[in-house]
Amino acid sequence: MSKPIVDYSLYLVTDSGLNHPSRTLVQTVEDSIRGGVTLVQLREKELDTEAFTALARQVHTVTKKYNVPLLINDNIDVALAIDAEGAHVGQDDITCVEARRLLGPNKILGISTGTSQEAQKALADGADYIGIGTCFMTQTKTPKRTLGPIGVRAILEAIPADHPMRTVVIGGIKHDNTRRTVKHSAGANGRILDGIAVVTGIVGAVDAKAASEQLLSEFKAGYEHATSDFKGENVAVRASVEDVLKSFPKLLSTLREKSPLTHHISNYVAMNDSANATLALGGSPIMAPSADEAEDLSKVVSSVVLNIGTLTQSFVECMLEAGKHANAQGKAVVFDPVGAGATKLRETTASNILNALHVDIIKGNAGEISTIAKLIGCTTENIAMRGVDSLGDGFSDPAAVVKAVAKRENCVVAMTGKVDYVSDGVRTVAIENGHSYQGRITGSGCMIASSIASFAAISPNDHFAAAVAGILALNLAGEHAGARDDVRGPGTFRAAFIDEMANLTPEQMLTEARIKTLQL
Repeated sequence: MSKPIVDYSLYLVTDSGLNHPSRTLVQTVEDSIRGGVTLVQLREKELDTEAFTALARQVHTVTKKYNVPLLINDNIDVALAIDAEGAHVGQDDITCVEARRLLGPNKILGISTGTSQEAQKALADGADYIGIGTCFMTQTKTPKRTLGPIGVRAILEAIPADHPMRTVVIGGIKHDNTRRTVKHSAGANGRILDGIAVVTGIVGAVDAKAASEQLLSEFKAGYEHATSDFKGENVAVRASVEDVLKSFPKLLSTLREKSPLTHHISNYVAMNDSANATLALGGSPIMAPSADEAEDLSKVVSSVVLNIGTLTQSFVECMLEAGKHANAQGKAVVFDPVGAGATKLRETTASNILNALHVDIIKGNAGEISTIAKLIGCTTENIAMRGVDSLGDGFSDPAAVVKAVAKRENCVVAMTGKVDYVSDGVRTVAIENGHSYQGRITGSGCMIASSIASFAAISPNDHFAAAVAGILALNLAGEHAGARDDVRGPGTFRAAFIDEMANLTPEQMLTEARIKTLQL
């Protein structure tokens, strides 16, 4: 008998301990197959061989009825005894080579992998597929680390695009993170996940059939979106940089007319300044760091700022909750990874946010963007951090860095410094406006994130324009404040800075801009 042809799209992995009490595990398997499950793995760590075999026979009767392959987890004897279609092994179980020898050439063989090296070894050892994980935290295991979509992507990129070995992701996969996980993990080599492996989201669901239908729908949507990305079908028509600059007077006028509400989860040091900057420009801020009200606020705000300047666990929980609801409603998320490279906690938090959410705009200094680039697998120079400040002269080619990070993350990246750089992966500009006092007061970078978020709220279809306008507005205000006779240093500059944000005219956004288009 030849090896079965497998559709890995929705892969059920069982666990009797998590099975919903309203039905048997066998019924769960049947319900899930009727809902779209395409492959089943029987994983029962607590059963002895006799009980495992008996259960496997019952499950196999169901899977054969629907022509869905059944794999046995970590027990080749059981797989052979019931003539299952294959087996799955872990890194600490029987080796892939030995499992293949015992199973023969016509059985499906999969192995768990958590690193690029393990994936490459599985490829060399003849595995038919790999289970990549753990992606997110899960009830079934306590991993030393989670990969997130970014880590999954690194493993996919370690596998040649034309190799027939298939890939699925496992660990904390739910209906509300499936689409983003599949889309965001797609490798630059064209590799897209072939399926999602789910445990609790199906076996623990009240309605296993409905849960399976929803998961399969989300997987297909993510897969189609990733495929379209590679084909260039999702690239929106972008306005030229020249047209973007011409739009700035209208953008500022619209901002002041509509006064959009922005939810700030920001740091204590700059919270007051960020709120005042938002108001001075014409927007409306709400500084609300509680996760308990994030869902309600998501219904009324137009954008969200996630600022990790003063980290607490409750702040991080609120950021993730607010970002999740903003993503669901298509509202702009601006991420300000303050001091991201300064400590392990900040780096880990930045990684968790990038893995859990789609960030529309990332705003940071050279050191922060260097850390983001490292986290997402962009090879760039390393810029050291001291506290929340970057050290040294910055990147040798900053424009190339922001473009690479923007393209990798499918977002807009704004890197601030003596010259500011903004890119959406296609359009890249350098903004030369600004005043040196902006770098000598606390919170000027945080105020820029707030400004960007206000413009993003009224420019939902062009976040590049929002980022450039947001930086330009504050830089012009900085220039105007620095030129005032009553400004004698950073202290008097701070008050004048806020005043000049309010005094900024739409025409000045066009006539005083010093912005260069960069061809890379």
